[in-house]
Amino acid sequence: MALRVGIFRPSVHDAENLESLREYVREAAEVLKSAAPDTFLGRKTQEPFPRETNPTNVKTG
Repeated sequence: MALRVGIFRPSVHDAENLESLREYVREAAEVLKSAAPDTFLGRKTQEPFPRETNPTNVKTG
């Protein structure tokens, strides 16, 4: 007794879903190609504010 296997023919709806999935994969690949953001918290990207000469920040005079 031979096992009969049918031929799968995708429908129009399947083709539309497949194309949208391919578009999602293309977009994801583009995002992954871009450089990863730098998340090192200790990196100084800005200069700190200059320190005041009066450490208590109280006006004298």
